[in-house]
Amino acid sequence: MNISVSAWSYRYHFRNDNMGILEFMEEVNNLGAEGIEIHPEFIDQDDLLYHLKKVIKKAEKLNLNISSFIAANDFAFASSAKRAEEVRKMIEKIEIIAEVGIEKMNVFTGYHQDGQDPVMESMRVKDCFREVIPAAEENDILLCLENHSSVHEDADGLLSVIKYIGSGHLKTNPDPTNFCKNHTQVDKKSREVIYKETKKIAPYMGNAHLKINTFNDNDAPEYVDVTKIIDIFKKVDYNGDIVLEYFGEGSPRESIKNGINYLEYLL
Repeated sequence: MNISVSAWSYRYHFRNDNMGILEFMEEVNNLGAEGIEIHPEFIDQDDLLYHLKKVIKKAEKLNLNISSFIAANDFAFASSAKRAEEVRKMIEKIEIIAEVGIEKMNVFTGYHQDGQDPVMESMRVKDCFREVIPAAEENDILLCLENHSSVHEDADGLLSVIKYIGSGHLKTNPDPTNFCKNHTQVDKKSREVIYKETKKIAPYMGNAHLKINTFNDNDAPEYVDVTKIIDIFKKVDYNGDIVLEYFGEGSPRESIKNGINYLEYLL
């Protein structure tokens, strides 16, 4: 498995210190990680193809992998016009990242809206993925569905989307602690859902996230048993990226460095 860092981890520096995506890549390289994940907020969208080409050139120079590009889509809108626009944007991004050689796209379901029927929202999500999957297949892009959004926060719900689409180009992107709301504020027993749900979607995984913040006296991330997570991944023969996401406030540097060191120790 490879260790990557999400640009989202550095949101504090992007938003407050005018950090650019190329500077972020240098930072990740200096910290010793092997790749990055691109968040759309932190790369110029006016000419995405042009800026991604610069990212690829920099990645080649630094010998960094691009683990994935985050689509940040919402396929649950009640408005058919809004859903059509989300589909259009994803297809466009699929074609762009394929042109520059990025192989994976991190994708979401969508967000529940008050007053909307969850069953209808689920069908909207599935219909949208059915529309974008031909582009993913044609361009050989692996869509990695994360347990991120409020439509299908559970493993069974995500798998219902995967199985409905029935394409090898739609897999999962486990973000284990997302399965437990406020995981830093509940007891150890309550956090068992993290491992139970991750085990369900792990056989279908194409990418992975790992949220970190503080560390204990043994230099391990607090509030999650990373050894259990890695064991789950190994049992399904996963050999892709583990993308570190810093969820604390302020600068992530120390936590990201500690996370890289800990994963290197485990792997």
